Amino acid sequence: MRDADVPSFSSLVQDGRKTKGWSQDELEAHSGVSRATISRIERGLTDTPDADHVRALCRSLNIDPRQAAVSLGYLTLDEIQPLAPLPPKIKEVLDILEDPRVSDTDKQQWIDYLVYLRARSKSATDAS
Repeated sequence: MRDADVPSFSSLVQDGRKTKGWSQDELEAHSGVSRATISRIERGLTDTPDADHVRALCRSLNIDPRQAAVSLGYLTLDEIQPLAPLPPKIKEVLDILEDPRVSDTDKQQWIDYLVYLRARSKSATDAS
């Protein structure tokens, strides 16, 4: 049973899709979930969507899977830790890494550079 003050999974998916500015066809392309299934989920016609579909939609729409589990009635708000908002700088980095206008090569270079900086910081800390 879903908590009354928790949005439905259909709302999470529809709101997430609209926030990204995607059509159902575009969400299908990003998630691999068929447009027909997306439509049924958004209209609330399925109470227990396939777990693989839930995971794919969460990944594509940046929905916290814990929030999805609560919205589907598998967990209660009391059973999960509060969903803390991401710090603005981390959200900014994630937004860049999810931006389709940024090439995969550029994204990988940024990731490699962050890994390098972390290793360099760790080496400096270990040396002191």
